[in-house]
Amino acid sequence: MVFVTIAVQITMMSEHTKSTSVEQFYDIQWSSGRGDIFSLAFRDAVGYSYILLGDLRGRRVLEIGAGLGEQAVYFALQGAQVTVIDISLESLKSVQELAGCEGVEVKGVVMDAQQMSFESGQFEFIYINSVMMHVDCAKVMSECSRVLRKGGKLIIVEPLKYGLFVQGYRLISSYKKMNPQYMTLGMFTGGEKYFSVFTHREFYFFSCLLLPVFFLRVRWLYSLFYGVARFDALLFTVLPFLRRLAWVSVGVYEK
Repeated sequence: MVFVTIAVQITMMSEHTKSTSVEQFYDIQWSSGRGDIFSLAFRDAVGYSYILLGDLRGRRVLEIGAGLGEQAVYFALQGAQVTVIDISLESLKSVQELAGCEGVEVKGVVMDAQQMSFESGQFEFIYINSVMMHVDCAKVMSECSRVLRKGGKLIIVEPLKYGLFVQGYRLISSYKKMNPQYMTLGMFTGGEKYFSVFTHREFYFFSCLLLPVFFLRVRWLYSLFYGVARFDALLFTVLPFLRRLAWVSVGVYEK
């Protein structure tokens, strides 16, 4: 029988009050069975991050922050040996259910990314999507560098602090109560000291003005957003100074 293993580890954050509140927030989020509506808009950024991973067959992949499990299960379907960590047990339960439906095996562990108990050099890839806003970025990057083997990659997909056309949405977002500390491009660059190579690419500028189409839940309207997102990609090439005002950045670090 193929299944997901959930190992509960007492390695919670030193900032216990903060971690508990984040844990409770995401327990509610993931137990509802509904993902974040904005995750639909991340399609191009996530697709690009998958290209960076390359062939995953037989590779050891760690995902930090499991969400509902779509990405962990995708990695497993590509032949990877997948481990996910999260502070939300409800998230790991969602991973279990989805992995069971897809007939793949994923190992889930309740663990804090700022102080991982894994041995050094254990993984070939580490994948993070929309987690860094809730943690100490330097601690997580340092830990990722430690548990990555030589030649391994850390890939981070993260919303940026100065996203020009998403500030209004953040004022009414349920995530506001978590006081997220969004990354800047400078913070992405600061992670270079833990790795030998770093590159990044930004996504979404004017397309963010069309985010309301995702609340309407009419799928054919989503194409309007994706179409403008393609224009944004060209815009960032022509006017690179606008990248710091993008909504999302995808960074890849190589050890």
